[in-house]
Amino acid sequence: MKPSQEKIRDMSKKISIILRLGFIVSNVIVILSLIAIGILVFLGEETKSSFLAAFDVTAINGTTISIEARSLLIMFIFMLIDTILISLAIFFVYAVFDELRKGFTPFSHENTARIKKIAIITAILSIVGSCSDALVDYYTIGELTWRVNIIGMIVAIIIYCISLIFSYGCDLQRESDETL
Repeated sequence: MKPSQEKIRDMSKKISIILRLGFIVSNVIVILSLIAIGILVFLGEETKSSFLAAFDVTAINGTTISIEARSLLIMFIFMLIDTILISLAIFFVYAVFDELRKGFTPFSHENTARIKKIAIITAILSIVGSCSDALVDYYTIGELTWRVNIIGMIVAIIIYCISLIFSYGCDLQRESDETL
């Protein structure tokens, strides 16, 4: 194995471990979001009001801002969607690095498809994340501040372009394999 291939393989092992941990953490957040949604939807008023009190915010001037159950439910639903998208992105990135860790070529059609999915997830996440941020601002400070996540969209476009490069690499890899 060439030194550059060995370096990629070693780095992929380390990155795979980090991505596994990230996947576990994001799935724990998904479970916590589902529990919070369950509390807000299915449990009695006493439990619900105790749960809501945990989210009261005290402003600098000493006033307490309480969030309604419906508002908190909407925020938890957006948090759930954000976290599921993040988990999916981590899953696809892990799959790419797992292939590299096993010594396979990075230039495969599966990796190209995974990278395209990561680009799509990134674009959706930048939109959903903007909505989540706007809702948090609206329900906590009373202002609807909509900020489009331009950086997220640019990153999605860059990732998509990388998938095109990988697609080209697949074609070159296939041609190289055919000539041997």
